[in-house]
Amino acid sequence: MDQKFENWLPLESNTILLNKYLVNLGVNTDFANFVDIVSFEPEFLIPGSLGALFVYPDSPAINNYFFEQGDKMFEKQIPESIYYMKQIAENACGTIAILHILANIPKEYQFIINEESFCPQFIQNTQNMTPEQRAEYLKNCKLEVKKKDGQVQSLQDAHKEVAQENLEDPNIELKAGHHFIAFVWHNGSVIELDGRKKAPINYVDCQQELFLEKVIEICQKHYIEKDLKEIGFNLMAFQIGFE
Repeated sequence: MDQKFENWLPLESNTILLNKYLVNLGVNTDFANFVDIVSFEPEFLIPGSLGALFVYPDSPAINNYFFEQGDKMFEKQIPESIYYMKQIAENACGTIAILHILANIPKEYQFIINEESFCPQFIQNTQNMTPEQRAEYLKNCKLEVKKKDGQVQSLQDAHKEVAQENLEDPNIELKAGHHFIAFVWHNGSVIELDGRKKAPINYVDCQQELFLEKVIEICQKHYIEKDLKEIGFNLMAFQIGFE
Protein backbone atom coordinates (compact mmCIF):
# COMPACT_ATOMS: atom_id res chain seq x y z
CA MET A 1 0.00 0.00 0.00
CA ASP A 2 1.17 3.56 -0.73
CA GLN A 3 2.58 4.85 2.54
CA LYS A 4 2.40 8.56 1.73
CA PHE A 5 -1.14 8.82 3.10
CA GLU A 6 -0.61 6.70 6.22
CA ASN A 7 -0.26 9.96 8.14
CA TRP A 8 -1.95 13.14 6.97
CA LEU A 9 -0.96 16.75 7.47
CA PRO A 10 -2.85 18.40 10.35
CA LEU A 11 -5.63 20.81 9.43
CA GLU A 12 -5.72 24.32 10.83
CA SER A 13 -8.77 25.38 12.86
CA ASN A 14 -9.44 28.20 10.42
CA THR A 15 -13.06 28.61 9.31
CA ILE A 16 -12.07 30.23 6.00
CA LEU A 17 -9.99 27.20 5.03
CA LEU A 18 -12.48 24.69 6.44
CA ASN A 19 -15.33 26.28 4.49
CA LYS A 20 -13.30 25.94 1.29
CA TYR A 21 -12.91 22.28 2.18
CA LEU A 22 -16.68 21.98 2.71
CA VAL A 23 -17.27 23.22 -0.83
CA ASN A 24 -14.96 20.53 -2.22
CA LEU A 25 -16.77 17.88 -0.17
CA GLY A 26 -20.07 18.95 -1.74
CA VAL A 27 -21.61 21.41 0.75
CA ASN A 28 -23.42 24.48 -0.55
CA THR A 29 -21.91 27.09 1.76
CA ASP A 30 -24.63 29.57 0.83
CA PHE A 31 -26.81 27.50 3.17
CA ALA A 32 -24.38 26.09 5.73
CA ASN A 33 -20.82 26.67 6.90
CA PHE A 34 -18.51 26.87 9.90
CA VAL A 35 -18.59 29.98 12.07
CA ASP A 36 -16.19 30.82 14.91
CA ILE A 37 -17.69 31.00 18.38
CA VAL A 38 -15.97 34.15 19.66
CA SER A 39 -17.46 34.00 23.15
CA PHE A 40 -19.12 31.39 25.32
CA GLU A 41 -21.67 33.91 26.57
CA PRO A 42 -25.24 32.99 25.45
CA GLU A 43 -25.81 36.26 23.56
CA PHE A 44 -22.89 35.48 21.24
CA LEU A 45 -24.01 31.96 20.30
CA ILE A 46 -25.13 31.10 16.78
CA PRO A 47 -28.75 30.02 16.30
CA GLY A 48 -29.52 27.20 13.89
CA SER A 49 -26.48 25.07 14.66
CA LEU A 50 -26.73 21.30 14.22
CA GLY A 51 -23.07 20.47 14.70
CA ALA A 52 -19.82 21.85 16.06
CA LEU A 53 -16.11 21.30 15.68
CA PHE A 54 -14.06 21.49 18.87
CA VAL A 55 -10.28 21.68 18.72
CA TYR A 56 -8.30 21.10 21.87
CA PRO A 57 -4.61 20.67 22.80
CA ASP A 58 -3.44 17.07 22.77
CA SER A 59 -2.77 17.40 26.48
CA PRO A 60 -1.72 14.52 28.76
CA ALA A 61 -3.97 15.93 31.49
CA ILE A 62 -7.04 15.81 29.24
CA ASN A 63 -6.19 12.40 27.81
CA ASN A 64 -5.57 11.00 31.30
CA TYR A 65 -8.92 12.35 32.48
CA PHE A 66 -10.82 10.37 29.85
CA PHE A 67 -8.71 7.28 30.55
CA GLU A 68 -9.56 7.53 34.26
CA GLN A 69 -13.28 7.90 33.49
CA GLY A 70 -13.24 4.50 31.83
CA ASP A 71 -16.59 3.16 30.65
CA LYS A 72 -18.59 5.70 32.67
CA MET A 73 -18.48 8.12 29.73
CA PHE A 74 -20.15 5.58 27.44
CA GLU A 75 -23.07 4.40 29.59
CA LYS A 76 -25.82 6.46 27.91
CA GLN A 77 -27.21 4.61 24.90
CA ILE A 78 -26.24 5.80 21.41
CA PRO A 79 -28.98 5.92 18.74
CA GLU A 80 -28.48 3.19 16.15
CA SER A 81 -28.85 5.80 13.42
CA ILE A 82 -25.70 7.68 14.44
CA TYR A 83 -22.86 7.49 11.90
CA TYR A 84 -19.46 6.96 13.53
CA MET A 85 -16.01 6.02 12.29
CA LYS A 86 -12.69 5.32 13.96
CA GLN A 87 -9.43 7.14 13.24
CA ILE A 88 -6.38 5.12 12.26
CA ALA A 89 -4.46 7.64 10.12
CA GLU A 90 -2.56 10.19 12.17
CA ASN A 91 -3.72 13.82 11.68
CA ALA A 92 -6.89 12.77 9.83
CA CYS A 93 -9.00 13.97 12.78
CA GLY A 94 -10.07 17.20 11.04
CA THR A 95 -11.49 15.43 8.01
CA ILE A 96 -13.10 12.75 10.19
CA ALA A 97 -14.75 15.36 12.43
CA ILE A 98 -16.19 17.16 9.39
CA LEU A 99 -17.48 13.89 7.92
CA HIS A 100 -19.06 13.03 11.28
CA ILE A 101 -21.06 16.26 11.14
CA LEU A 102 -22.09 15.90 7.50
CA ALA A 103 -23.02 12.23 7.86
CA ASN A 104 -25.38 12.99 10.76
CA ILE A 105 -27.30 15.94 9.32
CA PRO A 106 -31.07 15.43 9.68
CA LYS A 107 -32.84 14.48 6.45
CA GLU A 108 -34.69 17.80 6.24
CA TYR A 109 -31.35 19.62 5.93
CA GLN A 110 -29.55 17.29 3.56
CA PHE A 111 -30.37 19.60 0.65
CA ILE A 112 -27.23 21.56 1.60
CA ILE A 113 -25.08 18.73 0.15
CA ASN A 114 -24.84 18.02 -3.57
CA GLU A 115 -26.17 14.48 -4.08
CA GLU A 116 -23.47 13.71 -6.67
CA SER A 117 -20.57 15.02 -4.60
CA PHE A 118 -17.97 13.15 -2.55
CA CYS A 119 -19.72 13.21 0.82
CA PRO A 120 -22.98 11.37 -0.06
CA GLN A 121 -21.02 8.79 -2.04
CA PHE A 122 -18.66 8.17 0.86
CA ILE A 123 -21.53 7.82 3.35
CA GLN A 124 -23.49 5.51 1.05
CA ASN A 125 -20.46 3.29 0.37
CA THR A 126 -19.68 2.94 4.08
CA GLN A 127 -23.18 2.90 5.55
CA ASN A 128 -23.17 -0.82 6.37
CA MET A 129 -19.57 -0.95 7.56
CA THR A 130 -18.29 -1.06 11.12
CA PRO A 131 -16.50 2.03 12.49
CA GLU A 132 -13.19 0.23 11.98
CA GLN A 133 -14.01 -0.67 8.38
CA ARG A 134 -14.98 2.93 7.67
CA ALA A 135 -11.58 4.04 8.98
CA GLU A 136 -9.81 1.66 6.59
CA TYR A 137 -12.02 2.81 3.73
CA LEU A 138 -11.16 6.44 4.46
CA LYS A 139 -7.44 5.77 4.66
CA ASN A 140 -7.46 4.02 1.28
CA CYS A 141 -10.31 6.02 -0.25
CA LYS A 142 -10.47 5.96 -4.06
CA LEU A 143 -13.48 8.25 -4.38
CA GLU A 144 -12.76 11.51 -6.16
CA VAL A 145 -13.39 15.00 -4.87
CA LYS A 146 -14.59 17.48 -7.49
CA LYS A 147 -13.40 20.98 -6.70
CA LYS A 148 -15.35 24.17 -7.36
CA ASP A 149 -13.19 24.89 -10.41
CA GLY A 150 -14.04 21.49 -11.88
CA GLN A 151 -10.72 19.82 -11.12
CA VAL A 152 -10.81 16.32 -9.65
CA GLN A 153 -8.56 15.02 -6.89
CA SER A 154 -8.45 12.35 -4.20
CA LEU A 155 -9.78 13.04 -0.70
CA GLN A 156 -6.25 12.79 0.66
CA ASP A 157 -5.04 15.43 -1.79
CA ALA A 158 -8.04 17.66 -1.00
CA HIS A 159 -7.18 17.40 2.71
CA LYS A 160 -3.50 18.04 2.01
CA GLU A 161 -4.26 21.10 -0.10
CA VAL A 162 -6.25 22.71 2.72
CA ALA A 163 -3.61 21.74 5.30
CA GLN A 164 -0.80 23.30 3.24
CA GLU A 165 -2.55 26.52 2.25
CA ASN A 166 -1.05 28.69 5.00
CA LEU A 167 2.32 26.90 5.23
CA GLU A 168 5.44 28.79 4.18
CA ASP A 169 7.05 25.46 3.30
CA PRO A 170 4.42 23.08 1.83
CA ASN A 171 6.86 20.16 2.06
CA ILE A 172 7.38 20.41 5.81
CA GLU A 173 6.31 17.41 7.89
CA LEU A 174 4.09 18.52 10.77
CA LYS A 175 2.89 16.72 13.86
CA ALA A 176 -0.38 18.01 15.23
CA GLY A 177 -0.41 19.36 18.76
CA HIS A 178 -4.21 19.64 18.70
CA HIS A 179 -7.09 17.28 18.07
CA PHE A 180 -10.43 17.81 16.25
CA ILE A 181 -13.66 16.26 17.50
CA ALA A 182 -17.27 16.74 16.45
CA PHE A 183 -20.49 17.34 18.33
CA VAL A 184 -23.85 16.73 16.68
CA TRP A 185 -27.45 17.23 17.72
CA HIS A 186 -29.04 13.90 16.85
CA ASN A 187 -32.58 12.80 17.74
CA GLY A 188 -32.65 15.26 20.62
CA SER A 189 -29.26 14.30 22.06
CA VAL A 190 -25.86 16.02 22.16
CA ILE A 191 -23.37 13.42 20.97
CA GLU A 192 -19.59 13.64 20.80
CA LEU A 193 -17.89 11.85 17.91
CA ASP A 194 -14.15 11.25 18.26
CA GLY A 195 -12.48 8.57 16.17
CA ARG A 196 -9.80 8.04 18.82
CA LYS A 197 -12.25 7.10 21.56
CA LYS A 198 -13.82 3.64 21.87
CA ALA A 199 -17.29 4.88 20.86
CA PRO A 200 -19.48 7.99 20.60
CA ILE A 201 -20.49 9.70 23.85
CA ASN A 202 -24.12 10.64 24.43
CA TYR A 203 -23.88 13.44 26.99
CA VAL A 204 -27.33 14.94 27.40
CA ASP A 205 -30.77 15.39 25.85
CA CYS A 206 -31.81 18.91 24.90
CA GLN A 207 -33.83 21.00 22.48
CA GLN A 208 -32.06 22.01 19.30
CA GLU A 209 -31.91 25.70 20.22
CA LEU A 210 -29.90 24.78 23.34
CA PHE A 211 -27.40 22.61 21.46
CA LEU A 212 -24.47 25.06 21.50
CA GLU A 213 -25.00 25.95 25.15
CA LYS A 214 -24.79 22.27 26.06
CA VAL A 215 -21.71 21.77 23.87
CA ILE A 216 -19.98 24.65 25.65
CA GLU A 217 -20.84 23.18 29.05
CA ILE A 218 -19.38 19.84 27.94
CA CYS A 219 -16.22 21.40 26.53
CA GLN A 220 -15.64 23.42 29.67
CA LYS A 221 -16.29 20.55 32.09
CA HIS A 222 -14.54 17.71 30.28
CA TYR A 223 -11.75 19.52 28.42
CA ILE A 224 -10.92 23.13 29.27
CA GLU A 225 -11.14 22.77 33.06
CA LYS A 226 -8.98 19.63 32.95
CA ASP A 227 -5.91 21.59 31.86
CA LEU A 228 -6.15 25.27 32.76
CA LYS A 229 -2.56 25.85 31.66
CA GLU A 230 -3.60 25.35 28.04
CA ILE A 231 -5.16 28.11 25.94
CA GLY A 232 -5.34 26.49 22.51
CA PHE A 233 -9.05 25.65 22.45
CA ASN A 234 -11.35 26.58 19.58
CA LEU A 235 -15.05 25.97 18.96
CA MET A 236 -16.70 26.37 15.55
CA ALA A 237 -20.41 25.98 14.92
CA PHE A 238 -21.78 24.31 11.81
CA GLN A 239 -24.63 26.67 11.08
CA ILE A 240 -27.56 26.07 8.78
CA GLY A 241 -28.92 29.14 7.03
CA PHE A 242 -25.82 31.33 7.12
CA GLU A 243 -25.60 33.90 4.39
